[in-house]
Amino acid sequence: MSAPRPVWDIWVRLGHWLIVAGVVFQQVSGKELELIDAHATVGILLCGWVLFRVTWGFTGPRFARFSSFPPPSPKAALNSISLLLRREPERGPGHSAIGGIAIYLMISLIGLTALTGMTSSDDIFFSGPLAPLVSAGTVDLASRAHTVLSELVLIIVIVHVAAVLWHQIVIKERLIQGMITGLKSGPDEPTGHPHPFSKMIVIRGFFIFIAWVGGAYGLLGVYLGW
Repeated sequence: MSAPRPVWDIWVRLGHWLIVAGVVFQQVSGKELELIDAHATVGILLCGWVLFRVTWGFTGPRFARFSSFPPPSPKAALNSISLLLRREPERGPGHSAIGGIAIYLMISLIGLTALTGMTSSDDIFFSGPLAPLVSAGTVDLASRAHTVLSELVLIIVIVHVAAVLWHQIVIKERLIQGMITGLKSGPDEPTGHPHPFSKMIVIRGFFIFIAWVGGAYGLLGVYLGW
């Protein structure tokens, strides 16, 4: 295995940890009436993060970009699972095939969960900021979909964490450390993209993050009076 090299920029790393914390908090707060305002606020912020991550998938450094982990073919996905079960690491930096699938699923499911949550209402204690803008039938559908999607998000996060622990403990790949330091073993090849630790990447990501996360909260939380 080659020496660790810079792979994960600060925004990818922060996103991974914040998503785990956010999903855990949402699962707890969604069942507690006194935490419903905090639940709604975190949901808005998660929606902003999804918009940021999609943008970062086209404007970030190499291994943050979707082009570095396109949706794999069924054969590639099965090969990735086979390597996992054989306790063999996938060569090269960046996301593995099934790791990439998990990222796409989490982005999609978290985005849909946030959107349906903002369109939900229980007609008593809670009404999302988008609920007054749509029909009663749409609100009812969104409310039911939000419950199902929340469970799916929890399942995919649990599976993802379990896979990371398998890599960490059984295959001996230091994935957890990599999401702290940003380093991962792989060939030292030219990327054609900015260095993931460069100041330009940090600054670019900061402004995109503020635009989407701050904008989502400002528009939905302040403008709509939530």
